[in-house]
Amino acid sequence: MIGLSTGTMTGIVTAAIGDTKVLKKSEKKRQPNLAIEILNDFIAQKWVVLLLLLNVATALMVVHFAHLNRLAFIEQDTLFQQRDELDLQWRHNLLEQRTLAEHSRIEALGERQLGLFRPKLADEVMVTLQ
Repeated sequence: MIGLSTGTMTGIVTAAIGDTKVLKKSEKKRQPNLAIEILNDFIAQKWVVLLLLLNVATALMVVHFAHLNRLAFIEQDTLFQQRDELDLQWRHNLLEQRTLAEHSRIEALGERQLGLFRPKLADEVMVTLQ
C-alpha cells in the first residue's frame, strides 16, 4: 500500500510502505527557526557569501563610476561649447581690430577730425644726419 494520510490538525496518522508513524497530541514536531537556519547556512557557505558581497560591491562601483564618467563627459561638452563661443568672439574681435586699424580709415579720420592732409612734394623737406 502506498502512503495514506488521515487525521486532524492536532493529530496526524501517516502510513508508509513498511513504516508506520503515529504522532500524538502531546508530541509536537519542533519547527526550525528560519533566521537561525539562514544564519547557519551563511556561516557554512562563507566563501559564497563573501563572493556575493564582493560581486554586489563591484556592481555598485561600476554604476558609480559610469555616473561619474557621464558627468565628466557633460562637463567636457560644456567646456567645448564655451571654447567654440570664445573662438568665435576672438575672430569677431580680430576682424574688428583689422577694420579699425585699416590705413584708409585712419587717413580719413585724420582729415575729417584733425584737419590733417598729405604734404605735397614741394612741401617736403629732406633732413640729413651728420
